[in-house]
Amino acid sequence: MRRWPIALIVLLALAGGLWLWGSPYLTLLQLKKAADARDLAAISAKIDYPAIRADLKTQLQDRLEHKDGSALDQLGAALAERFADPLVDAAITPEGMRALFASAAVANAARPGLASAGPGEMRVRRDALGRFTLTSANGGGPELVFELQGLTWRVTAVRLPARRPL
Repeated sequence: MRRWPIALIVLLALAGGLWLWGSPYLTLLQLKKAADARDLAAISAKIDYPAIRADLKTQLQDRLEHKDGSALDQLGAALAERFADPLVDAAITPEGMRALFASAAVANAARPGLASAGPGEMRVRRDALGRFTLTSANGGGPELVFELQGLTWRVTAVRLPARRPL
């Protein structure tokens, strides 16, 4: 008689663990299908646009600050900063995100366990229990950060690749 509750708890824990492991891949598949079908509403449901825009603007502002540069460097940074905000606002739209998720690299990342990583391939990297990152397999491109909000994974940040010295 007592075995049923224990078996049920073990089964529920196993199902929860499998869902937690597989749900990022399912989310990527759903985003890929929505992108291919041009379903902007389905894509937008999984993206936190204000958080992404704010994060990108902060990253760009940090990169453009040249406190020790020449006057020409500072002028260039001021001009670039003036145009960065409208550029981010124009790029981070449902259509812009649709183009990103329509790529073949996202489709391959949605299939766990692929051993070989070609150029341009993307992979899922687990950062925490409620966070994963869709990252370039070679580490050179931007990263999409997904966070678990309720039972839904949502894109909450886009991390730009590290600056490379000239």
